[in-house]
Amino acid sequence: MNPGTRAIIVGAIANLLLSLFKFAGGILGNSVALVADAIHSLSDLVTDIIVLFTHRIGRMPQDADHPYGHGRAETIGAAIIGLLIIATGIGVIHETWGALSEDPGQTPGWLAATAAFLSILINEGLFHYTLRVGKATQSPSLIANAWHHRTDAISSIAALIGIIGAGQGFPFMDPLAGAVVGGLIVKVGIDITREGVRDLMDTALSDEHTQKIHSILKKIPEVLHFHDLRTRVIGGEFLIDLHILVDPEMTVTEGHRVAEIARRNLINAFDNIQDVLVHVDGEADAEIEAIYPVTRTELIEIARPLIAELDATILQPEIRVHHIKGKNIVDVFIKVDSNYDMEGSRTWVANIKAKLETASQIDQARVFLDLNREFD
Repeated sequence: MNPGTRAIIVGAIANLLLSLFKFAGGILGNSVALVADAIHSLSDLVTDIIVLFTHRIGRMPQDADHPYGHGRAETIGAAIIGLLIIATGIGVIHETWGALSEDPGQTPGWLAATAAFLSILINEGLFHYTLRVGKATQSPSLIANAWHHRTDAISSIAALIGIIGAGQGFPFMDPLAGAVVGGLIVKVGIDITREGVRDLMDTALSDEHTQKIHSILKKIPEVLHFHDLRTRVIGGEFLIDLHILVDPEMTVTEGHRVAEIARRNLINAFDNIQDVLVHVDGEADAEIEAIYPVTRTELIEIARPLIAELDATILQPEIRVHHIKGKNIVDVFIKVDSNYDMEGSRTWVANIKAKLETASQIDQARVFLDLNREFD
């Protein structure tokens, strides 16, 4: 059994026992507030079932239908818990509002006060235990359930205040304290629900996290600039997409290496990153149209016949294509003997360059001589 499931089951058993204990204490101790609190604890079992269900789904591994995992189930569970907490708070406010105009009846006894006090201690312990496990496992539903335990403790505090106040001759303290606590419970529920909805709407990470990402990327010297940074949270885990700008003269393998450095540095900087996707740009997409009308294959097919017209002995020159600042640049590497006349080579290179640049699709040609080197 994993720690998350264990925490949920412990909470469910505690809620069941607490509800029975508070029912007995409320009935035998003449406390309406404690009976209401017992009903509250009993209703928490529904929440525990929701948390157990969504937590188990959220921990399932990725599959073909869910390439990003099942973490959204936990986010949905957290949002549902938040709504239930809001409903609980509204219910407390409604009940205490009506109690202000009612006859207080019998004064609650020490048994009711003892039951409320023990409920506070147990629920506060459950809060810290569940919150610790929720943070360790990055589980939104467990964290939400932890705060639900805290609202139970607050509810028991209200009941205890009401019981003590009634015993001291101030019966109005019970409903008044209950109304204040009801408002606090509603606020906790709103915060949890808002956080769950933020994740469901793919809201970006906090400014603090974003600034940390910027700082990490700026420390990589090969990254000239970065843009289109997109972040989101799924089941407590971060997903990051971004574009980095590198020197356009870099080879594919160099660019990949820089992207991998950026990816690994980000993953190592956070404890809960699911994946980082880095797109490598050789130029600023916002300034230059990134889609060029001619492909590498087409440029090579244009260049080779032009070279062959000048020297039919050059059968397979190595050709590299660059698309930089809206221009198509062709690099040609020609293998020649080291004894080749260098003065004649200059003329030959100039002729090849000029011939290539007669093609309308080639904006610039650069010709390089390779002396006695075998191409792999």
